[in-house]
Amino acid sequence: MIQKLRISNFALIEDLELDLNKGFTVLTGETGSGKSILLNAFALLLGERAHTSLVGPCGKKAIVEAQLNASPNDQRFFSANNLDYDQSILLRREIVRDGKSRAFINDSPVSLSILKAFAATKLMIHSQYNTFELKSKAKQLELYDLLSGNESKANDFSLLYDNFNDFCEQLESLKNKFKRQNQDHDYNTFLKNELDGLKLHDIDYEELEGELFRLDNAEDIRNILGEVTEFTEDGGVYAQIKSFIYRLEKLENKDQSLKDLLERMRALEAELGEVTSEASYYIDSIEVDADRKELVTKQWDEFNRLLLKHNLSNQKELILFLDDLSKNENNLQELAHEIREMESECKTLEAQLIQSAKKLHSLRLEKRKQIIENLQSDLIELKLKETKLDFQINKTELKRTGISDLSMLFSANKGFEMIEIENAASGGELSRLMLALLKQISELKKMPSILFDEIDSGVSGDVADKIGVLLNKMGIQTQLLVISHLPQVASKATAHLVVEKNQGEARTNTSVRLLSQEERVHEVARLMSGKDVTNAALATAKILMK
Repeated sequence: MIQKLRISNFALIEDLELDLNKGFTVLTGETGSGKSILLNAFALLLGERAHTSLVGPCGKKAIVEAQLNASPNDQRFFSANNLDYDQSILLRREIVRDGKSRAFINDSPVSLSILKAFAATKLMIHSQYNTFELKSKAKQLELYDLLSGNESKANDFSLLYDNFNDFCEQLESLKNKFKRQNQDHDYNTFLKNELDGLKLHDIDYEELEGELFRLDNAEDIRNILGEVTEFTEDGGVYAQIKSFIYRLEKLENKDQSLKDLLERMRALEAELGEVTSEASYYIDSIEVDADRKELVTKQWDEFNRLLLKHNLSNQKELILFLDDLSKNENNLQELAHEIREMESECKTLEAQLIQSAKKLHSLRLEKRKQIIENLQSDLIELKLKETKLDFQINKTELKRTGISDLSMLFSANKGFEMIEIENAASGGELSRLMLALLKQISELKKMPSILFDEIDSGVSGDVADKIGVLLNKMGIQTQLLVISHLPQVASKATAHLVVEKNQGEARTNTSVRLLSQEERVHEVARLMSGKDVTNAALATAKILMK
């Protein structure tokens, strides 16, 4: 239950502190006095979006704070979210003019999702516009799940359905990826076969280039090196150098420079001998093989063609490109294997989903009769004695809400067949039906506090009186805060708050105050007669309040 409500610098409210009681409290006030501001304040505590336009002129931030009684179940929530537990719980929202918004539970900063999850167990808000949600098939099923105690099961199923859809999307994405890669597979295989023909891991194409050079220039190389081998023949360069060395050695030279020159000539003699020998060996290794030349030429041309084709520079880059093609081929095989596994898992998940949908459908059917009886009883109290109500639940195709197709059938008048409620009920009938639904839901969920914004919209007279009586009964188990314009409803409240707009010297502000018994009579009379309260209205107000 909400014990205190504190509002600071929020829209037209400068500073407000309200002590809230158990039971049924009505809030009244002239049109435009600021009742919607209170509605917005409570909505903030439920984690709704904060608008910076709600920050008042008396500071940089607006504050809405509620003090609540703790219940035994709250301790588990606090423990799960690492929050400090106390018997008195403080919820707070702060809106800063620069657009920032902060949420607190017991002065600990929390995310909006945590605030929303906790506040949803403490407070329910119903706006007059929510009544029209009864015309929505989705909302009808949502309300029915609340009434049948299947809200959490329906939410679990929706999550299961979303996870299944996500899984199916991942599978479809993999299939598309496989399709794209498979479309390129034949071409990639062709490229790979071309490169495999080069035997890049077995042939060194730098060496092959050298061999091709020798084959192309064999005759010229043999002729040149043949002349080199003549260095050692009689009268050749080698013999002349040996002669020079011999003559210099006979001089018994004492000149160091000449000695150095002699050493160099001896080295030259040795080098010439080796060069001549190697040239002779090289000549013997050269074969003029036309077949070999043709083969090497073809290999070299193919190598260069593929370098050019793939815009690469050397053998190493070609090898890397070939490795990538091989990896792509392996990846395609792995992708195909992964798809097969996911398809198998998808069938299992779909079977589980269908089984869960069937179970949820059965659970919905189980409570149908009891729900109708309970609602029918409340509708009689709300002067809808001849009303007939039914929930038609048929199987349909699998969707996010299961396999249940629900229609709320309604007839307000005797002798008329029930038809879908969106085509049958008037505004006043919808309001009363929604009140009956919310009464059942609040009792089922043991909701500590409920705020109704003009739940009595579209009714008057004796029907309004019946609504007031029912709200008074609800207030025995639940703290009710009801915004109303009807004297019949206001007269049945256990406490009465009036919302007033005051025109100050500097600015306009909204205030809320608790009325005494005498003031209540006057306010109920005002609701009947308007600003100028008549004696007849006062007398009627006293009768209503008895």
